[in-house]
Amino acid sequence: MTESSGVVHDLDANGVVELRFELRQPDWQDAFRGRAQVPQGAKARLLGLLGPLLLVAAVFILSGNGLVAGATFCGLLLGLPLRRGIVAARQARAGAPLGPWTATVADSGDGIRFAGTDMEVRRGWGSLGGYVETAAGFVLLAPAPHSLVVLYLPKRALSAPVGIDRLRAILDRRLHRYGRYAARH
Repeated sequence: MTESSGVVHDLDANGVVELRFELRQPDWQDAFRGRAQVPQGAKARLLGLLGPLLLVAAVFILSGNGLVAGATFCGLLLGLPLRRGIVAARQARAGAPLGPWTATVADSGDGIRFAGTDMEVRRGWGSLGGYVETAAGFVLLAPAPHSLVVLYLPKRALSAPVGIDRLRAILDRRLHRYGRYAARH
């Protein structure tokens, strides 16, 4: 293993990439932004708009003013990016006591082992629905239709570009990739 700026990684010839890192608020924000890149069907988009539309209808009925209802709808749409940041901050605060993580990605049936100081999670490749690469990391998703963020692997945990390329190659062989490759670091 080699160490640089508190980040440890190990690239071996057996198709295993190991990353050690701590998840921070920018990591969660990046994961949520990456999740937003996954295409959704028309039904999912309509269901996503159902809550805001019901709220706007209630405001219109109670106020009797279309201008107030329109302003409410615009405020809801403009507040969505702010909500992502709030949720990311909450996730980072909740995860902070868990400390550093070690993720071992194996190009075999073993899949991914994600271990912290007090817990360990193993996910086989069949339990993941795909991944999204962002400029700062890899967002591993649950299978459709939910496509929730399951794991986040920050690129900063791999100091060498060869490590990023090796991790990307393993993920490409094992999972469906949504979107195009992000800019390389």
